[in-house]
Amino acid sequence: MRGERTAQATAHQLVHCVLDSDSDGLTDALEVVVVQGDRLADYVREVVAELIQVATTAMRDTIGPTTDTMAFGVDLRDDTDDPVAIDDLVPQSRATVRALLADLNGSPEDARFQLDLAVRELDPLTGLDAVRRALTMTVALIQWTGEAR
Repeated sequence: MRGERTAQATAHQLVHCVLDSDSDGLTDALEVVVVQGDRLADYVREVVAELIQVATTAMRDTIGPTTDTMAFGVDLRDDTDDPVAIDDLVPQSRATVRALLADLNGSPEDARFQLDLAVRELDPLTGLDAVRRALTMTVALIQWTGEAR
């Protein structure tokens, strides 16, 4: 059954489908998310957590060793390339970005807390949106780091 696929496998399939322009595979992977029923929030949390791991691994592999004095930040832009404050994002998006930054900056407890916030009060549509936003961020970072191929 499709719903029995692990969240980690779903996350990796999503990334590969986007990078390979496989719209049918992407649709299949997103359907796996939607059919989770009572397990939706946990499944979305696990998918988003894995997408963040993929993104942070690509970043760390690209930049190499970091020091305690280094900190990662983010430059958020809208569709017209104007700056956007993180607090202007919808709560799930804000929490997802903060989870990524917490992970990159070596704060796993903060990353877990932000992931919990990112999946509060999900329904299938908002669950898909949370996954889509994390996937977009992950693929952008993979492409930026040159890890795509």
